Amino acid sequence: MKRGFLVFLLAISLTLAMTSTALANGGPHGDYTATTDACAGCHRAHTATGQNLLIANNTYSLCMSCHGASGAGANTNVDDGYYLSSRDDSLANQDVGAANTPDNAALLGGGFTNYRGAAVTSTHDPTGTTNQAWGAGGVRGQLGTIDDTMDCASCHDPHGSANYRILKTTINGVSVTVSQVDETAKDYDTPHWPANMSNVCGACHDPYQHATNDTSSYTHAVDVTYSGTTSYTDGSGTTVSVPLAANNTLVCSTCHLAHGTSAHMEGYAADSNLPTGGDSALLREDNRGVCQACHQK
Repeated sequence: MKRGFLVFLLAISLTLAMTSTALANGGPHGDYTATTDACAGCHRAHTATGQNLLIANNTYSLCMSCHGASGAGANTNVDDGYYLSSRDDSLANQDVGAANTPDNAALLGGGFTNYRGAAVTSTHDPTGTTNQAWGAGGVRGQLGTIDDTMDCASCHDPHGSANYRILKTTINGVSVTVSQVDETAKDYDTPHWPANMSNVCGACHDPYQHATNDTSSYTHAVDVTYSGTTSYTDGSGTTVSVPLAANNTLVCSTCHLAHGTSAHMEGYAADSNLPTGGDSALLREDNRGVCQACHQK
């Protein structure tokens, strides 16, 4: 009996150790104790109003109750694309980013409604109404159907993940690995992406993720090392940096913002099928200025 009991204790210990590792980036969303009150902050067993026993009508509304423009539970306002240290939420002292990120700094992922004080011109729709993505199904330049409608939980695991920034390990049915790179000194406005960051985008936009300049679809290479200068001064005297991932890797996030951007496309830069100043394809800079950041012509 004693031996069996010891084996049982060892099994439990290993399980807990593995759980702790799996939730390495859980932050306020993971590593709960058995009697935590945190579950009740999002779920109710008998009085829920949304799917998965959520206390909100949908996932987006629940996430925005903390991370939105009027939320009070998180310093990351992903609705407007700002880091608001002035909120000083109860978790700020646990979040090393609170010390590393200036108040009102623009978030790395952009914003769903506004970015840098202006309305977004393109965005990933997180409200649960969109179930298509460009390139889904393997055809570049065409919309394809993804597994489910998009919301915050399409890309992030609210309970915790071993991936960077609680990104899910499976997105759109595709296994995704995104290395941790900034858990010790996290900040929210300086690029600290892992070199495999593009794996997230590739889960839905597969034909755009090529390590070579694919001549079958003429798609710009990603997941490659950038060997040029990492910043330059443009014609107006502004210093423009190239937002690279670890090891000077060019990833999707070098050019695009994951949540939304307020960049405008005018003249030659505008898509002929869209109104002037319309959809900006989630690009960081006006008039596809991301090209100049690297090519500096």
